[in-house]
Amino acid sequence: CSSDLAIGGSFPVLFALSADVFPASQRALISGALSSAGNIGAALGGLMSGIVGPSYGWRTPFTIVAVPSLICAVLVRLFLTDPRTQKKAKAKREEPIANEAFSAWMGGAEARGEGLSIEDLDLSKFQKVLAVKSNSLIFAQALPGCIPISVIVTFLSDYLVTDQGMAVEASTAITAVFGISCLCFGIAGGVFGQTLWNMRRKDYFCYLTMAGMLIAPIPFILLVNSSQGMITTAAGRPTLFAFFLALCGGCAALAGPNIRSVLMNVNPSDRRGTVFSAFTLCDDLGKGLGPSIVVTLVSILGRQKAFTIAFAGWWISGAIVSQLKNSLPTDAARGGDSILPTKKM
Repeated sequence: CSSDLAIGGSFPVLFALSADVFPASQRALISGALSSAGNIGAALGGLMSGIVGPSYGWRTPFTIVAVPSLICAVLVRLFLTDPRTQKKAKAKREEPIANEAFSAWMGGAEARGEGLSIEDLDLSKFQKVLAVKSNSLIFAQALPGCIPISVIVTFLSDYLVTDQGMAVEASTAITAVFGISCLCFGIAGGVFGQTLWNMRRKDYFCYLTMAGMLIAPIPFILLVNSSQGMITTAAGRPTLFAFFLALCGGCAALAGPNIRSVLMNVNPSDRRGTVFSAFTLCDDLGKGLGPSIVVTLVSILGRQKAFTIAFAGWWISGAIVSQLKNSLPTDAARGGDSILPTKKM
C-alpha cells in the first residue's frame, strides 16, 4: 500500500510536467515513451518473480524490485529539476517563487521563501475538468478498461497453471510476452498517433486509439476458451499458439499513449496536474475494483465464462473512446500549449 501511494503520486506530476515541457506535436511520442518504460518494468518484474519466487521464496522478488526504486529516487532527487524555476534560483528567499507547475499540482498555491502556502483543492477545479467532454470520456473508459488488466495480472497465471496444466515458470512467460508486446504496441501507438495528430487527422487518431481496445479481447478470449492441448504442451510449456495470442493481446497498449496525450492537449497547464490526478484515481479505482468484480463473476459463472466477460470490458472502453471523434477537435482547439518555448529544428 505504501509503495503504491509513493509511486502513484509521481505519475500525475510526471505527465503534467511532460505536457508543459513538450509541444502538442511531440506529446504522444513522450507519452508512449513513459508508458513503454512502465511496460518494460512490468514485463521484467513478472519474469523475474516467476523465476526467482519458486526458488528463493515469495519475499525475495519484493526485495529485488525495491533496489531500482531506491536508485531512481536518489537520481530524481539529485538531477531532476523544473526548468521553469531554474532562472529564479538566485531570487531572494523572501520573494515569491512563481512556479506554475507546482501551483497546478498542489491546487493553485505558490511556494514562498518564508514557508509553504497551499490553497485548498476545492471541487471547482474538478468541475472545470469534467466540463471538458474529452476528459469525461477518458475518465469513463478507465473502469471497464482496467477489468481485463485485472484478469491478466491477478488471475491469468493461476488459471493457466490450474486449468490448462502449465508450469508456473511457463505461465509467467505468457504474461512476460504480453508485457513485451504491450511495450512494442505502446511505442507504435505513440509514433502513429503522433503522426496522425500532426497531420490534423484527429478522426483517424481516434480510430487508432480505439482499434487496440476492440481487437485485444479476441486473443485473450481464445486463450481462456481453447482446449488444454492448444495452449499447453505435454511437458507443461506454452504452445506457439499461446505465445501468439499473448503477443496479439498487447495491441491493447495502442490506446495508452494517445489517451494520455489527449489529456495533455485538451487541458491548459494550470489544470493538467488536477486532470492527471483524476485520471490516475479513475485508473486505480478500476484496478482496485477489477479483481472484486471478476471474483463476483467467477462465483456466479465459473472462471472461464467470468474471464470471457471481463475481457469484453475492453470493448466497452473502445465504444466510449470512439466518441472522442466528436469532442476532440473542439476541445483540442481550446487546450493549452507548452510553457517552455520550443526550438525549431
